[in-house]
Parts: sequence; C-alpha cells; structure tokens
Amino acid sequence: MKVELLIIGNEILIGKTQDTNSNWMAKRITKYGHHVKRITTIGDELETISNTIQKILDRKPDIIITSGGLGPTFDDMTLVAIASGLKRKLELNKRAYNSIKKVYDRAYKKGLLQLEGMTKEREKMAYLPQDSTPLPNTVGTAPGVKINERNSTIFILPGVPAELKAMFRNIIVPILKEKKGNFIEKGFLFSGIGESQIAAYTNKLEKKYPQLWIKTHPKIGLSVQVEVSITAFNVEDGEELVDKALNEIREIVTKLNGKIKERE
Repeated sequence: MKVELLIIGNEILIGKTQDTNSNWMAKRITKYGHHVKRITTIGDELETISNTIQKILDRKPDIIITSGGLGPTFDDMTLVAIASGLKRKLELNKRAYNSIKKVYDRAYKKGLLQLEGMTKEREKMAYLPQDSTPLPNTVGTAPGVKINERNSTIFILPGVPAELKAMFRNIIVPILKEKKGNFIEKGFLFSGIGESQIAAYTNKLEKKYPQLWIKTHPKIGLSVQVEVSITAFNVEDGEELVDKALNEIREIVTKLNGKIKERE
C-alpha cells in the first residue's frame, strides 16, 4: 500500500518540539512491506491544512495518517480544517463525546482535575467531520478519527507520542499486517575507503539491479566508517537479488583494500 504522513503543529516548525512520530510510524509501515511515499509537516493553519489534505488525496495514497491538532485549545484545528478540505460538516459525535466525558469524570473523581464536567473546550474534541468514525484513545483524552474519502482511508491521530503509538498499534498495525507486503533490508559497514570512491561502482550496480535501492551512508568521517544498505519492496526473488548485489559490493570493497564489518 502507498502511505502518506501529515504532521501538523507550529511547535514542530519552530523547533520547540522534535517530530519523532513520523520516524516511528515510517519504520513500522515499512517493516510490513508498505511504501511511505511522502512525509509533510505543516503548521496549525486552517487553510494550509485544508489545502494540504486535498493535495494528498489527489495523489491517491491508500492510507493517509495525520498527527497533531486534536486537543481542546484554539490552535488545535485539525478536525475543522480537514472537514473543510473534504467539504463535510463538523458535527457533535455522541460516541466521541461520551468517551471524552468518561475520561474527565474519572480524572475529576480521582482528584486529578479541579474542574468538573464538559466545558466548551472539552466538548470541542467531540466535533468530528460528518460520516467519520471515532477511534478510542486508551492513553489520553482526544479520540482519533477514521474517514473514508475517495479511494483513501484517512486516520487522524493525536500528536502526543504515547497516544499516537497506542492508537497506531491498536488500529493501524492490524491493517498493515492484513495487507502485508515483502520488505527486505540488508547491509554492512566498511572502512578504509570513502563513499565517493565506491560511488562509481554502486551507480553501475543500481543500473544492473533497478529493482533494488542501493545506498551508502557515511557514519564516521570520510572513510573511517561507511554503511552500505540495500532495500527492496515486493520484488520477486528479492532476497536472492539483494544477497547477490551485496556480495558484488563486498568484492569491490575488498579489491579497493577496504575492510568489511558485517552487521551483528
């Protein structure tokens, strides 16, 4: 499946908060053999969010996952912006309202909150785009949301990492498993020769094996340590091709008097 991630939050754009959510999700999506085609980060602006979700839908991904902007404050505007982008009304969802109310009632009874009841700000989190499905938040307050639009499924998740991870594991991972593809990633480290020295050889191998993504990454210095990795998505005989290409790179490194260190 093709997946796009939309990360929403002014705090990320100004460097106050580091976006760890996209990295965490991308690793797991890839693990199950699916393609993260694009990761987009934008601020908490109605028009920007609305326009961006329309542009993503035009690219026809199977799944869109958004992160952030579901809270009770004025700048948490993901739901109203996405509703606008999809040309849907924003309406009070009873299931979402009841689940939010239970969380606040429980917290008040435990003495964790001084303010009792559903305020306008708390109720705000229960207004969802028309014909959407609330997703249970087992860690926090704001429910996630699932929307079917055109040929894509949109999952709107909280930005708080613990809440996002719980929702991702409970709701999205089963879908990724059900439609699991084949992802292969192998590689090794070498030293004594730089990335630029081996680049001409890996360029030739990429033409020889167009189904594979062959990449080198300098780890320490120019030639102290370089990592070579090969990845393949849903390639027939992918394991065999990856091993074959890796062996050819090992031979090249050895001929250039480099030293190989296999991954543990």
